[in-house]
Amino acid sequence: MTKLFLPDPSDLRWLVRSLDLRSFSAAAREQNVVVSVVTRGVDRLEAGYGVKLLRRSTHGLSVTPEGAELAQEARAVLARLEDLSVSLTDQRHRVAGTLRLASSQEICEELVLPHLSDLQARHPALRIELLADDRVADLVTEGIDVALRTTVGNSELVVARELGKFQRRLYASPAYLLEHGTPADPTELQQHQTVTHTAQGPAVTWGFRQQGKRLELTVQARLAASSSALVHHALVNGAGIGMLSRPLASADVARGSLVEVLEPFASGTVHTLYAVASPGRRNAARVKAVIDFLGRSSRDRWALDVEG
Repeated sequence: MTKLFLPDPSDLRWLVRSLDLRSFSAAAREQNVVVSVVTRGVDRLEAGYGVKLLRRSTHGLSVTPEGAELAQEARAVLARLEDLSVSLTDQRHRVAGTLRLASSQEICEELVLPHLSDLQARHPALRIELLADDRVADLVTEGIDVALRTTVGNSELVVARELGKFQRRLYASPAYLLEHGTPADPTELQQHQTVTHTAQGPAVTWGFRQQGKRLELTVQARLAASSSALVHHALVNGAGIGMLSRPLASADVARGSLVEVLEPFASGTVHTLYAVASPGRRNAARVKAVIDFLGRSSRDRWALDVEG
């Protein structure tokens, strides 16, 4: 009978962290150990399972299909072990361990970073990993505990808490409008430079309300950027007219760096920001603590309103 290989959880952690950081050296530095400790751990996994998990090259690490599958399962196992360790001690309600939080870069900068010191002061044993990316990350395969999203759908794979509501509006810099003029109605956008997100493609449809009726206008993007933060920076620097979430544009509007365009024609469509977690992790103390923190910071300190 073939002996069943049972991996050491520490070796699984070396695999996961090496992939997260894309480097054996970085994983070693994180835990203050020599690189050989990390590489030997991954070697033991490869020998035990009899498959190649990682490819090493001068360009760094890449994962094999077998390695990706194992890393996905390892994340779940390690998270469960961490939860179990906390629950079996006298500190079962203590907020501790590592929490991976995913959001777009811009929401991370506006909603999380300004208030992160408060969270760290409240829970000094909590370690936060921020993953800033506009794409919708997979909670399970990427080992994410909490994600900030504006869409949830009807998926049973996540639980969601509403953090606030907001609108998206068109903005441009005063310098751009001085040079190119201010559009008086939506149809004049066809003569202007527009800035959009690459995920929307070369042609983007924006919604408006004109004389009480919904109007949709398709514009050809003169400039597209791969993140909402880049779109925002491009608008501030005079690249054209583009769509931003009102809470994220409010500080630049107050400073005079941005001006709302076509305000009387705003569609009035309301969007919702959610904190989502997988059902298996929602009861972890650290997940509850971070979602509560996000609720407080969005309610009291971030203008997620729909007025005006």
